[in-house]
Amino acid sequence: MSNTLSKKDILLVFIDLPVDDAPKLVSPIQIMKAMFLLKEETKIQDFYEFIPYLYGPCSFEVYSDLISLKEENLIEDVQSPFSWKYYKVTAKGNEVTNRLLKSFDNTLLQKLKEIKMFVLSKTFPELLRYVYEKYPAYAEKTVINLGALK
Repeated sequence: MSNTLSKKDILLVFIDLPVDDAPKLVSPIQIMKAMFLLKEETKIQDFYEFIPYLYGPCSFEVYSDLISLKEENLIEDVQSPFSWKYYKVTAKGNEVTNRLLKSFDNTLLQKLKEIKMFVLSKTFPELLRYVYEKYPAYAEKTVINLGALK
């Protein structure tokens, strides 16, 4: 990770990254699994720590950073017609991400885009199934019936 970028910076840029024609909305589960996959697939240092939890790998620090980004008016939540809430970057957040992108390593940015495209392309069960199968130790405490995901 670049010395100038924090975990929270990477999180903000992830939320704001454009992916094809997809709306810039991401759910908490997509964010959590994306940050987990980024850590696992890049071996990024000084990043979020994950534990097995109700829906697989979880870092409570990600939730804390989302609250902080919201309090700083860099992101906002958007209620969906279902019970999920989604996050999107505000105009102020977009200005910050445009500055942050100048400090981003191209390899990291490309990986972040790949992961965002991947998590957005999966349904909730598909995303969990992928993570649980690839990283079974993080599925130990799940409340999801893994057999039902098959």
